[in-house]
Amino acid sequence: MVRQERSERTRRNLIRAASTVFDQSGYERATLSAISERAQVTKGALFFHFAAKSDLARAVQTQACATSGAALGRLARRETPAFEIATAMAHTLVRLLETDMTVRAGARLAQEIRTPDDPSLHCHANWLGALHGVMGRARKDGSLLPGVDVRAAAVLILAMVTGTTTLPHLAAAPTAPHTSAPRSSEETGDLWLTRMLHLTRPALSTLPPS
Repeated sequence: MVRQERSERTRRNLIRAASTVFDQSGYERATLSAISERAQVTKGALFFHFAAKSDLARAVQTQACATSGAALGRLARRETPAFEIATAMAHTLVRLLETDMTVRAGARLAQEIRTPDDPSLHCHANWLGALHGVMGRARKDGSLLPGVDVRAAAVLILAMVTGTTTLPHLAAAPTAPHTSAPRSSEETGDLWLTRMLHLTRPALSTLPPS
């Protein structure tokens, strides 16, 4: 039992280390040496759990999908207007992408690695599916405006999620020409998402801003 627990801890540690390396370097540039060094384990220990870099990548993607999927699943069970659930999902995804290294690495790997045999490894596809389902509910409960395309609305929300996670890096840039207010280095993707939802909400929903 002790040996099994130690083995499981080592495996989790390797997935965390791989998440960091994949997030920083991408799949192609990541090396098993860098991952084992970060995890502070020998190459032999790494190969005991993962035979190849691709196996580590799949483990990271699987964990990313499981973590984010569980969070979205909890939100989907709420008994509130479905459009509100969709916006809550968007905020949750942005926070996960900003704070959870494995989710962020899994999302990056989904863009860099083709795995058509297992679409469940694609975070973005899973997120879009969850948002599409909730937008369909919003159409039925009236919280989505009549005439709004359900799938287009889901894609728009996901595009805002993926877009705003890059904006904190831009926020620290020098003030743009012809503007008087400097950008704050503390502006987060979640804050940018709130602003974008405030702009787009009147075109999508009957609900007043929260």
